[in-house]
Amino acid sequence: MSDHFVSFIDDIWNKFPTFKEVKNTDLTNHNKLWTLDEYRKANYVNFKTGKKELYRLSILIENYAVKHNTPLLATFETEARYKYVEERYREILEKISKAWIIGNFNNPDLAPHPPASAEVVSCDGTNISPMWIVVTKGEKGPFGLVAEDLGDSEYRGFFTSNSNILEKVIDDINEQLKIEIKI
Repeated sequence: MSDHFVSFIDDIWNKFPTFKEVKNTDLTNHNKLWTLDEYRKANYVNFKTGKKELYRLSILIENYAVKHNTPLLATFETEARYKYVEERYREILEKISKAWIIGNFNNPDLAPHPPASAEVVSCDGTNISPMWIVVTKGEKGPFGLVAEDLGDSEYRGFFTSNSNILEKVIDDINEQLKIEIKI
């Protein structure tokens, strides 16, 4: 078992220190102009931003998963954050092959009848709890966003299509929650 930092994102950046030093990109401007393909072509983007920008980027990733019927990993900091998108997620879960919904849930059975292809897991008591992660798989491997809630509706993190980084993100989640996510 490896030692983890208090922060999930710092744990990932410790494994890839050069990426932590990448200058932050203002997602406010890029979200208005960039498509998901442009994010993917950038390969790696650091940011410090608000919920609105992450919500738009999450929808782009989720829509890709639905369009291409690829697995989806999504984390939620609280039950309330999941409840905000619950109806949309019910539709998503019916249209994709596999999903992992992870959150700081008091009740892991948050969806009344999730399809058999969806696993709902609580991350209560782990450093995954404050994370906003949305990952799916493209033709060249996984891509997605990994962000940490700093409070006051501010997040820090990154978007990447670097499979080495996302494999470590998924490995850390698998190790801590004793599950098997395969994207």
